[in-house]
Amino acid sequence: MHRLTKAQARRIAVRAQLLDAPRPTELLTVVQQLTLLQIDPTAAIAPSADLVAWSRLGSAYQPAHLQQAPEQDRTLFEHNALVRPMSDLGLYLAGAADPAARARVPGSATTTASGATSWSCSGAPGR
Repeated sequence: MHRLTKAQARRIAVRAQLLDAPRPTELLTVVQQLTLLQIDPTAAIAPSADLVAWSRLGSAYQPAHLQQAPEQDRTLFEHNALVRPMSDLGLYLAGAADPAARARVPGSATTTASGATSWSCSGAPGR
């Protein structure tokens, strides 16, 4: 077992979240390191994905970058309100091809032998 001091644990957490120097220079690098950016339509100041990207990239980041990356550059994709690196797309396609895997994912559709589609949902009824 390896023990960490609070200061060491804090440094690891800050570095893993890209909040130390040097800053990344590209949005794709940020999303790859963080694994994802969550798209949240609620924006008290700015959308959360823009705030996260700006806090990592600084003034080099513009909100248009988050639209350009999936739509024009094709370096990122959006799925279930999460922005992910295009290199992760194969993980989602593999799951989409496996009906048993879709049945385990909340909010996913499965097709029965009769051709009917059923939806798997979690949470409150009607969701």
